[in-house]
Amino acid sequence: MEPGLTPQQKSRKSYEEIVDAIIGALPVRNYVTVEELARKTGSSWETVWRWLRLIMYIQGQPRVDRMKSPLGRGDIYSRERVEHGSRKARRS
Repeated sequence: MEPGLTPQQKSRKSYEEIVDAIIGALPVRNYVTVEELARKTGSSWETVWRWLRLIMYIQGQPRVDRMKSPLGRGDIYSRERVEHGSRKARRS
């Protein structure tokens, strides 16, 4: 590391890079600790822990869809309907 650079300045990963690294390091049908994921991804324990919590929270939410605006003004967004009493509705 160059003199005067803080750890944050040396190599900041994008959000997408962090999520891709965590998902890629997770084994299928097996479990690892946050410490192991941190080591495999090159991220701190706290970063991996925070992102895992966010990933799991988002996975429990209704699906968000995107489509092109019929007016040609970029993208528009919507979420799926969640039936009352469904697993997703109760988790919120």
